[in-house]
This record gives sequence, structure tokens and C-alpha cells, in this order.
Amino acid sequence: MNRRGETGPLGHGHRSFGLLIALMALPAYAQIGPVTSQSLFFDQASNAHRGNYLEVEGGLIYTDNVDLSRGGSGDTLAMLGLLGDTSGKGSRYDYRLGSDIALVKYLHSSFQTQPFGYLDGSGDLKIVPGFFSWTGRDTYNQAVLNPFLPVTPDNLESLNYVTTGPRFTLRPTLRTTITVDGTYSYVNTSSKSPLYLDIDNHRYGGDITLSRAFTNTTSVYVTASSDKVEFTDQVDNTNFRQDQALAGLKVAGARTLLELSGGYTKLHEVALATVQTIRGPRQLPQNQIPSGATWQVQLSRLISPTQRVSLHAMKQVTDAANLFRLAVDQPVPTTLSNRIVTGQPFTERQFGATWRIEANRTALELDVLDVSDRYRATPGFNRDLKGVSALLARQLSPVLNWDIGAAYEHSAYAIGGSQDTVNALTSLRWRIGERVGLRFIYAHSTLTPHGYADNQVGVTASYALTAAGQTGSQAPAAPALQPTSPMSAQPNFQ
Repeated sequence: MNRRGETGPLGHGHRSFGLLIALMALPAYAQIGPVTSQSLFFDQASNAHRGNYLEVEGGLIYTDNVDLSRGGSGDTLAMLGLLGDTSGKGSRYDYRLGSDIALVKYLHSSFQTQPFGYLDGSGDLKIVPGFFSWTGRDTYNQAVLNPFLPVTPDNLESLNYVTTGPRFTLRPTLRTTITVDGTYSYVNTSSKSPLYLDIDNHRYGGDITLSRAFTNTTSVYVTASSDKVEFTDQVDNTNFRQDQALAGLKVAGARTLLELSGGYTKLHEVALATVQTIRGPRQLPQNQIPSGATWQVQLSRLISPTQRVSLHAMKQVTDAANLFRLAVDQPVPTTLSNRIVTGQPFTERQFGATWRIEANRTALELDVLDVSDRYRATPGFNRDLKGVSALLARQLSPVLNWDIGAAYEHSAYAIGGSQDTVNALTSLRWRIGERVGLRFIYAHSTLTPHGYADNQVGVTASYALTAAGQTGSQAPAAPALQPTSPMSAQPNFQ
């Protein structure tokens, strides 16, 4: 049974700020579960998969430091999971599923059996095709409760975000489209940790979008939306409403995809919140609720038949639950950092770039990411993150694929100082049949200045639920490299 602790979210709670100060000198860790953060990078960005795929994966992983502590003991982990990125379109429905999730059993330690990773599924039921449909989406993800503690199961919280509602589509002219959405969402959180923060909430929203196509490659749009968030626990959280207006431009050519958008987000609190400060509790004035201009730039350019460059930059006013969902809505979420549980809205700025090159049997991908999170009510929670990662994938034979890569992350907190994490992984994938494969893994992680490390070695077996060419693929949203080998990956825009 989940244990609900006495703490509440930073910025809307009565006790968390003091806990943050008390634990600020303790170590942090950038890995969630057994090779899960690496799996986001290695499982989906390698050359082992192409386009639509969905497979069941299971195996054993041995770690020599299951507690992530100095001199920690080892343990063997049994895993059973679902890995894939699949989508399809039909006359009556559309769907997409992205998953890198595994149920993990610790064979010798005190940690309980539980899932790690993420799952994001969405679908549209076309009741009146072209006019009326019903949409649904479910996202499962995990977040860190305390950034200054090791990211073990005792410091994780699970979030499940369900959304459903009607969509109406009007086309007054051949080039003009009006889309109206109404949504109801429920965010449910759970944890086996005594640090559990209850940010369960109901969300009621609606939006209207007017889009106009000028040519086959160029279009503009204007969107207005409003969302009301009502927390189940209104002692340690404060209800708020978010209104947003946005205008954008899309250009999609044979080699280039460009999207520019800008707007304004305004947040309103339903009631004044009480927050904990060093000097005791006080009411949170309205001018400490984040609002302001928002913008986004996304550019993907195929600079040669074998090279693609992607750039993205954005500023957004959001909250933890929405950000968890946005982080996994791309086919290859390679640059994904840990998120912190809080019910408080904040402002995030993000800059990133990806360069991918594919030769006959070799693929190389480089990613850089810069993230800045700012909390107006509790600036002690502010964070700056910089990360870089590299992956080299080589097809050794028609049935053997080898990956090797590393990721470095530097996190600096307003309270607690900075931390540096290095994750490295190499694996050999052996396809022993049309649907069956084996993967041999070695991973190493270190964190400074706290000075502990973790080594993981294991083997997993996979069974493909969909054979090549069986699923109905949607066309990629960005200019794509053409496959140069039978197992070459199609790059995706992010």
C-alpha cells in the first residue's frame, strides 16, 4: 500500500521548503530505475529499430550498488516490459503508442516490485469523420521527490495523466480549418515513499484553433485556450486557472520543417495560498503567480542525404504534470532530464540541438540541452541544467547491432549546489529470428562530488508483437533520412 507522508508540494505546502533545506547537502542521482534513463536514449535512438515497432522485453540485470550509496550492496533485478513507438490511421480511428516501461522485481533488496519508465498512448475515435471525434490520452511517467537524495524507489513518485473529450472540426473553406476541443483530465499520483506529495487534481479545459493554409507547405494558426486545475488536497495545494493565446507559423518543405509561435500565458489563483518560508508560513500574493510571454522555435533541416540537424528553443509557463506529458510526446525523447514533483506552476526556458549522421551501416547522434526552471514563489527550487549526449550505432551484420554512448549532465540548484552525472552504456543486439532478439548490456554511472558509482550488466530477450510492415505507420512530421540498411533507424523531429 502506498504511504502518504506529511509533506506537501513546494510553493503550495507547509513543510517541504524546510525539508529541502535540511536535505540539501545529500547526494542526488540522474538515473531512474535499472538503465531506464539510458533506455530512453539507447532503446529508441539506436539503429536497432525502424519506424513502427512494438515488442515485449524481459531479462535480468545485476547492479553492484542497488542503494546508490558508498559501499552499497549488489542485487539482481528481474524485468518485464513493453518497448515501442507505433501509430496508425484508419477511417474511424487514429492511434499512437510510445512506451519504454518495465515492471521490475528486486530479488534480494527491500525495494518492492514496481514499474519504471514511461508509457504514452493516445487515440481519436471518428464518430462523424471530418467533423466530430472523441479523443483520449493516457500518460504514465515518474518524477523525483527530492533532488538531493539518490533516485531509488524510495525517492520516486508515479504520475498517471488521463485526458478525454470531444473535438469538432469545421472547414468553412478549402484552406481554412477551425478546431474546437473540450477536455476533462485527471492526474493521479502514487508512491511507496514516505516523502509522497499528493498533487492529484482534476482539470477542465477547452481550446479553439483557427488555421489557414497559404500553400501546400506554409500555414498559420491562432489558438486560444483555458484550463482550470482543482487539486484533491487543497490544504497543501492551491487551485489555479491558466489562460493562453498563441499564434504560429508552420513551414514544411521537402528538406526543412520550421515552426515559430508566440503568445501570452496568464495564471489566476482561485484563492491565496499559504507557503512555508524560513521565517514561517505566509500568504502568497497574486503577483508571485507566474505569467508572461511564451514562445517556441523548432527547426529540422536535412542538410545532406545522410545528415540532419534539429534545433529547438522555447519559453513556457507550465506545471509539473503538463511538463511530464510534453516530455514524452515525441517519437525519440533522447534529451530528457529528471523532473521534480511539485504542484506549483513555474516558468521554463529550454534550448536544444541534435545532429545525426548515417552512413551505410553506421549512425552517430549528438544532443545538447540547456534548461532553466524558475519558481516565482519559492526561488530556492530554481534549477539550471546543461547536458550533452552522444551515441554511436553500428550494424555489424544483418543480425548484430552494437551501440555505445555516453551522457553528461550538470545540474545547479539555487539551494544545494551543483552535481555532475555521467551515464555510459554499451549493448549488443542479436536478432535470432524474425520476432525474437537478445540484448547484452553493460552500463556505468558516476556522480560527483558525492563520489559513488554503479555498474550494471545483464541480458534481455525481446519478442516483436508487430512484424516489419504490418502496422499502419503515420508519415513522419519532419524531413527524414532514407534508410541506408535493413535495420537503419528513421530519425524523428523533436
